[in-house]
Amino acid sequence: MMRKTTALLLISSLALAGCGNSRLNPVNWFGGAQETTVSAEAGNPLIPRQSGLTARAPDVYRGVPVGQITSLVVEPIPGGAIVRVEGVADRQGAYDVQLVPFTLADEPVNGVLAYTLAARLLPRAPVGTPASRQIVAAHYLDEDQLAGTREIRVEGARNALSTRR
Repeated sequence: MMRKTTALLLISSLALAGCGNSRLNPVNWFGGAQETTVSAEAGNPLIPRQSGLTARAPDVYRGVPVGQITSLVVEPIPGGAIVRVEGVADRQGAYDVQLVPFTLADEPVNGVLAYTLAARLLPRAPVGTPASRQIVAAHYLDEDQLAGTREIRVEGARNALSTRR
């Protein structure tokens, strides 16, 4: 009985696999991917639209410039570079650290890509030692952004560092 069942399963699986475009073939159940266009104003269809009292304004980054920039390194990687910046915040507890570009499009102006190292600070946080206030941020730049760039500049509240090609 076991031999007949095994033989029947083997023959039926080979027959189904041979059906290239059949709906019975499990390989064809989901089909290939198809490209569709998405309009910019449509948004994410999985997130319900908010209107009236439940509508929220888009979040605005509320970081303040970090006190001092201590290090600026541009590390080349395939397809671009990573800008890594270290700084010392004015108080402990800095979070949501970002390199905020000066231009909205994050493109160089007269060959200079300029950023501000910013972080959000906890209210009434202690000052602490410089080692306890040290923060690091990184930002990826692709080859198109680097093509017209001669200098990368990062500013803090009290100083700025820049690197040239």
